[in-house]
Amino acid sequence: MNLPEPDRASFLAVNRTRLRLWEWGDPAAPPVVLVHGGWDHGRMFDGLAPQVAAMGLQAVALDLRGHGDSGRLGFSGACWVAWNLDIAKVIRHVSARSGALAGLIGHSLGGGQVLSVASAFPELVGWVLNLDGLGPPPEMMIVEDHAAAATRWLADAEAVWYGPQREYASIDELAARRKEINLRLPEEWCLHLARHGSLRGPNGGLVWKSDPVMRVGGPGPFGEWALLSQYRRIRCRVVALTGAEPDMWSGLPDDAIARRVGAMPHGEHHAVEGAGHYIHVERPDIVLEHAGRLADLR
Repeated sequence: MNLPEPDRASFLAVNRTRLRLWEWGDPAAPPVVLVHGGWDHGRMFDGLAPQVAAMGLQAVALDLRGHGDSGRLGFSGACWVAWNLDIAKVIRHVSARSGALAGLIGHSLGGGQVLSVASAFPELVGWVLNLDGLGPPPEMMIVEDHAAAATRWLADAEAVWYGPQREYASIDELAARRKEINLRLPEEWCLHLARHGSLRGPNGGLVWKSDPVMRVGGPGPFGEWALLSQYRRIRCRVVALTGAEPDMWSGLPDDAIARRVGAMPHGEHHAVEGAGHYIHVERPDIVLEHAGRLADLR
């Protein structure tokens, strides 16, 4: 797989950290900000972003804090709102160059992020394309004993804080581990993500760049009620795409999809044949078609 390098790479200082930005296209063109999923990084969009730029847009993919080359997370792991604020700062930065509202494309966790940002900062967002990022199934968000959950959270946090990060012998080993988790993700993509998402650990092996504190999460209350309340506040057009093929991290029930997209004043949903969780890898043509329509280019 021979993917073109980004046109530009830079760091942006925001919110007491710095974020890595990967950019394609004319900086004066209307911006599209691309937000990756958990444990990934901005180079996940090396296939899609150049095609977005070729449509006459500027494509900007960031490494979320705690991922890729961006700054690390705090010890608490409570990062959802921090990511919201970081993305809003990135949008303001890239929109200032063109004077246009930004379109947002988000995958998985990044899909949840772009919906959160569109809800909290509606004045910044022109449209949203959500790639299998409508949140977990309802049953995964049920907590029957919050005290016990908080105790488990603290134990998990201590294990991350004081335990060593796993090291791998080679890029191939990293890629093989990724392939074990994402069965539909092509091997060449697993290698690409491993090359750009790893560095040397303290013992000479390779470690993932993603911050281990990502595993901690947050012990606070959360459920579908929170998602629906948020989605009702979104003003812009939203297209949510889900893969029609079984895959890891997919499988949100149809009734949950209908509820969540139905809560958005201008939301629509499409199932994509021939794709699982990584829709932009397996069916970039469909993603580009919807992005062009949302950006009023087609």
